[in-house]
Amino acid sequence: MNDGYDVIIVGGGPGGYAAAVRACRNGLKTALVEKELLGGTCVNWGCIPTKALLKYAKLKYKRSRVTGHAVSELTDAVDYSYAHGKSFKMSKESLEKLTALLKECNVALFEGHARLVSADEIEITPSGERLKGKNIIIATGSSTKMLPGIEYDGESIITIRDALNLEKAPGSAVVVGSGASGMEFASIWNRFGADVTVLEILPTIMGIEDSEILSEAMDYFKNSGMKIKTEAKIESITKTASGVEVVFGSAQGQGKLVVDKVLIAAGVSPNSADLGLEALGIETENGYIKIDNKMRTNVSGVYAAGDVTGKLHLAFTAAEQGVIAVDTIAGKDTNDLVYENIPRCIYSSIELAAVGLTEKEAKAGGYELATFKVPFVAQGKVASVSNEGGGFIKLIADAKSQKVLGAVMIGEDATDQIAGQARLISLGSAVQDAINVINGR
Repeated sequence: MNDGYDVIIVGGGPGGYAAAVRACRNGLKTALVEKELLGGTCVNWGCIPTKALLKYAKLKYKRSRVTGHAVSELTDAVDYSYAHGKSFKMSKESLEKLTALLKECNVALFEGHARLVSADEIEITPSGERLKGKNIIIATGSSTKMLPGIEYDGESIITIRDALNLEKAPGSAVVVGSGASGMEFASIWNRFGADVTVLEILPTIMGIEDSEILSEAMDYFKNSGMKIKTEAKIESITKTASGVEVVFGSAQGQGKLVVDKVLIAAGVSPNSADLGLEALGIETENGYIKIDNKMRTNVSGVYAAGDVTGKLHLAFTAAEQGVIAVDTIAGKDTNDLVYENIPRCIYSSIELAAVGLTEKEAKAGGYELATFKVPFVAQGKVASVSNEGGGFIKLIADAKSQKVLGAVMIGEDATDQIAGQARLISLGSAVQDAINVINGR
């Protein structure tokens, strides 16, 4: 048995590896257990490879639209197999750098499935090795939610992981679910020439509550050739000699499509099963581990971070939760995370971003609202240089104090621009403060 660890971290994704590096810097003897690959979904099957594919899909799209500009920096032809290879190369390089960093930090790495046998001990399967530690951080993440009754074959009826293994875009596809992952692949395949239909069971796509943002997004996707059907309930998905038949019901009646691929991207589920939580009495809700603002569970010495907590399914949120957990263990003061003030970004062919309160949340909070909307066309870079004139930013403010409560935006580079709005909100700034930035008042 290995013992004497200050911290044992279960899971090597963003929450886990950020916690491990922080523990090293706090002088804590640390072990990390990962059952697959360090970096978790983000590095290996999510953020990095999908953003790489989006990059090359965007490059292909922009080359088709460039007029009157030099095209020497653009490849003559961007094919999907090339983009696929680059995406895996980027993931591999990130994994190598992360592995080197953890070794440099003297983090003890173990491979296998970890299960808590007590509040200060875990057992690793299949090795049977046991580790003892003063504190345990659970950072096991989440996985694609599997739809009951669907026979996944990894070839025609696939998950996100299967989609990342494809070396060529399908000719036609149905994407079930309009969350971040679903819309990423719908956008990628659409830009590589696939006939794509998105089926969403909810009334709106991508969880968008803002009617103006929703209208702009729907128009954009429609103009790109993508078909989107909301309030669409899957009735059956069946492999046939001609492809995959998808039957669904909607407000307009029953529909049927036959396509090359069906991607199931209908949300995620927490990886909290078979961790020994029940035996220790660790509280969960719908499978998500309940935590306080210091990432502590209800069992002393056991913490949780990342998707498994169900707070925000974002890599940088997981990382910050991991840091707070370790700093708490080290006896340091920490600031509480204000989750609504963390930027929420969707990287589809048109970028969407939000931070702070939505209009609906602000009204529910009793605020009388004032909104300020500016079209992206007012930005020279977007309007002319980028050849993308659509999109806008909207600030949501308290009508009396003019304090900025939230911001939403859609358009070119929205996921980068949202950082400025996040800063306004975190500082408690008023709308006039944003205006005064450039004139020094």
